[in-house]
Amino acid sequence: MTGQLMGDSSELHALNPTYSVPLTSQTRSKLSDLYAMMPSHAVTRELIEIYFSEANWYFATLEKHYFEKLYSAWYAISVASGDDFNFEGLSRDLLYFPALIFQVLAVALQFIPPGIPCIQALDVDNFTKRDYLSGEFSARGVEIVRVVGRNNATLTAVQNDLMRALWLKNYSQGREAWHVLGGAIRMAQDLGLHRQVKVIQKPQSSLEETLDLLWYDEYKRRLWIKLFSWDSHMAFTLGRPRAINSSDCTITPPLDRDIPANPATTIPTALLPYEPPSSFTPHLFQYAICELMHEAMSLGIHKRHVEEYGHVKTIHNRVLSLLNNLPTVHRVINPDISWDSTHVHIPKQRQQIATAAHSFLMALHRPHSKTHVASREAAIEAALSVLDAQERLFDLMATQYSNIYALSVYTVDASIFLSVTVLEFPPSDPALLYRIDRVVEKAKHRLESLKARVSLANSGLQILKLCHLKMQPLLQIRFHEPKFPIHQPNQMGQSATPGEIGIDYPYSSAPESNSQFQEPNTMPLFYPGQIDSTVNFDDLIDPNLDIASWVQQMGQMNGMEWE
Repeated sequence: MTGQLMGDSSELHALNPTYSVPLTSQTRSKLSDLYAMMPSHAVTRELIEIYFSEANWYFATLEKHYFEKLYSAWYAISVASGDDFNFEGLSRDLLYFPALIFQVLAVALQFIPPGIPCIQALDVDNFTKRDYLSGEFSARGVEIVRVVGRNNATLTAVQNDLMRALWLKNYSQGREAWHVLGGAIRMAQDLGLHRQVKVIQKPQSSLEETLDLLWYDEYKRRLWIKLFSWDSHMAFTLGRPRAINSSDCTITPPLDRDIPANPATTIPTALLPYEPPSSFTPHLFQYAICELMHEAMSLGIHKRHVEEYGHVKTIHNRVLSLLNNLPTVHRVINPDISWDSTHVHIPKQRQQIATAAHSFLMALHRPHSKTHVASREAAIEAALSVLDAQERLFDLMATQYSNIYALSVYTVDASIFLSVTVLEFPPSDPALLYRIDRVVEKAKHRLESLKARVSLANSGLQILKLCHLKMQPLLQIRFHEPKFPIHQPNQMGQSATPGEIGIDYPYSSAPESNSQFQEPNTMPLFYPGQIDSTVNFDDLIDPNLDIASWVQQMGQMNGMEWE
């Protein structure tokens, strides 16, 4: 240990205020009533374990070691207090902590596997009951934060808002989630989480104390990059304004390794070759992708009619470089699968990484796909790769994962983009058309399975069915055409050719061009009036498109037709 590692204790204290605050009798009474609504300790513990085993690998919003430290402290006070909760000397972190517990319980109910004892204890033996109680738990967490107030917030308050935003996203309430995320970001900025803290090992500090401080700094940086990633993703892919300016952030990226069970005995270093793989790799990858999103927005290439189209190629190639430089265990193509049997989430995380990379590439090229052939082809390949990854992820997931927002939104976005692009620019290659038809058909099947619990899946499915129906005459024509090359007329005027900028694209699976073509099933005749005229290509390449809001709006406009 060099003794020159990060911030003095006063600075750390400012970043994580734990001091107690005076509470009025009315506030104490309200909080006591809300705390009393917590399920039994046994049920609470079971749901907490479900969250960390079934959901946190995907979202990484919490770190179990630090959550458990707070839980132990809060539970000890709760037991000692009996029916009359003792608020004397209670830190602000612990005041907020029951709110965070409620949010964890709410999200855990979204992913609870069948046959768990607490299902019977809570009387939630069907999805309707679970969703209702999940909403009640989340609302109680919101109410606790309202009663405590947002002044002098702590890390726990930030995490509460992040978990609330996660809960909202899983119920297809993306706009509301964005507002809650903004509150979490502002609190985190007030706490200085966007700035790298410098801690110096004091002579009187033990090695264990210093290691604890180092890992606690790691913990805070992980929380910040999660906020950064969510904000960047919503800004770039959903047309939202950014709440975070990357030039204001000075933190060092976190280590790609798991936080140990006992930080005081572990030196924070990079993983050694013989150590188990990190579960945090996908989240560092997403952070790197989101840094590229910020760069793309600064260059203006997220908008149409970009002045320097070469920047698109540069960002594209840097995404491919990130994919190629992943640890071998997490690589999407030809991974090291030796850890798969003991680390069951790694196969799913590979598809999580693939989705993050290819959805960004699709969003990167989509605004330019009308005026640049190279971008249109890259966007199509990216959309195909997104849907391939979503299919694999869906196959790896159990039924309880159907609430994950990403399983719906990426599928809806990529499949509708492909369908409308094919209608606007019919491909001359029957093999490509066949690939698109197959992935869209699979996407419809997945959304059909998800629609009962996810409103976005239901609305997106209806639009996709209409778009896919409109594709059928084109499919029938292509599959009956002679087997010689078909030259499409130039529909774009002055545009880049595919080789003009040399965009390469990785294939996560072999193209299906050698497949035996089968005639599509007989489809009902298409009548133009069945497709709303607002479902068009220009809508889908708008850089400000929020696909979730657009789908829901289309659903409201066309609800009677879809019935």
